[in-house]
Amino acid sequence: VFPTPAIAMVGLNDDQNKVLPSVFQQEGNNIVLIGETKGEFGGSLYLKELFGDTAGTLPSFDYKTELKLWELVIEANKVDLLMSAKDVNVGGIAIALSKMAAVSGKGISAKISVQESRDIFDESQSRALLEVRDADLDEVLVMASGLGLKAEVIGKVGGDTVKVNGVALPLERVKDVYFNTFKRTIEQDL
Repeated sequence: VFPTPAIAMVGLNDDQNKVLPSVFQQEGNNIVLIGETKGEFGGSLYLKELFGDTAGTLPSFDYKTELKLWELVIEANKVDLLMSAKDVNVGGIAIALSKMAAVSGKGISAKISVQESRDIFDESQSRALLEVRDADLDEVLVMASGLGLKAEVIGKVGGDTVKVNGVALPLERVKDVYFNTFKRTIEQDL
């Protein structure tokens, strides 16, 4: 899984300046979801938050798929096809997109094909969000397909709202939650 705030995708002999940010870089860029959303919620933040339960079967993990995902990100970054990348993990796609938007200060509009509306919080493994310019989109999609990875253009960077399917919040509210909730919680307990 990718560390934050930047994903270093360099080898020992690669250019050390090829650090890939994990926040949005430019309005108008495409957001591409790599990997499959399988409806996996075992031990998820979703179950804990809504139902107060940490139960169920943990998401499956396929090392070969994870390796292909890393290969895609590394190779696409080497040839400057990616503007940013972020793993999808705790909280699923909705939370990953919200974090990217809050830290970058750039809104997004995304529509994700899911079985159930709650699947925007699904925590299936081996998924990433890639920010790609229009000019590079076809090449990234071909690279993903060549590796046997599912790739779906789910939205665009821009605006003053964070919208994922039917859920929409003003960007300023998302930033407030991201940057100030912990501080407010601690101050209440003092």
